[in-house]
Amino acid sequence: MKNNWIAIWDNTKEARLIYVSESITDHLGWEPQEIIGREGYDLFHPGDHNSLRKVHLANVCNERMSSMVSYRIMAKDGSYVRIETILHYCHDALIGTNFLYDEESLDHKIRANSVDEVYVCLPDGNLQLAGAWNDRQERLQDALDMETMLKNKQLVLSQKRRFCLILNRFSEALNIVFISKLATELVSLDTVKAIGTPLYDYISEKDAPLLKYQIDLAKQHDMVMRLRFDWLMDRERGLSEPVEAIASCTDDGIVMVFRLSPRLFMDDDTI
Repeated sequence: MKNNWIAIWDNTKEARLIYVSESITDHLGWEPQEIIGREGYDLFHPGDHNSLRKVHLANVCNERMSSMVSYRIMAKDGSYVRIETILHYCHDALIGTNFLYDEESLDHKIRANSVDEVYVCLPDGNLQLAGAWNDRQERLQDALDMETMLKNKQLVLSQKRRFCLILNRFSEALNIVFISKLATELVSLDTVKAIGTPLYDYISEKDAPLLKYQIDLAKQHDMVMRLRFDWLMDRERGLSEPVEAIASCTDDGIVMVFRLSPRLFMDDDTI
């Protein structure tokens, strides 16, 4: 068993938990029902609050599909455990695949090299951009400048609409176990009837082999994978919508976040 689980927070300053997968109990002691509805900041170490708010603002302002942050979270016994979370920004929610922190592990290094940005909440309260590209500090500063403009009501953000799926990683067909509400608006996916259906019901036959290969990589190596394909809304009528997606994996399921993609008029594979 790997040391991981899934969490979903609403996109508010309180970051209330709206979903937690069962494996959190094995690692932090909490039963999901005990913490769903609680503010995320109730569980985060007080010394990490300011840094985590900066990361959240950077994700919102830059609409990051994936970033990774390490920080301290409270276990049920009151102790604090350092974890790292791969965050996927999803318009009205933040989706997180969470792992016990081990800086020297190969899995950590693979994850760090496959996300957009890596942040570390330091014990002294500062925020470090680990392995930063040249423009990462500037992007974080841009987000802080936006925070000032937001406080002064000088800026209104217009965010791209996205939806999220959680898939059963142990089913060959990758059956859907969770759907966020914007899936109906963006790709006409019924959020009730589609639960339990295979992901491959919505993928064309020509796209399926490459998508399966990429998902298998995510499962085997804890990598964050970027995908592009046409989402089939009506197979019989040939109606589809091009989407871009990002996928990450835990033992409790595969997380995928989608956004609509500009249609490319090219005669080749779409992923």
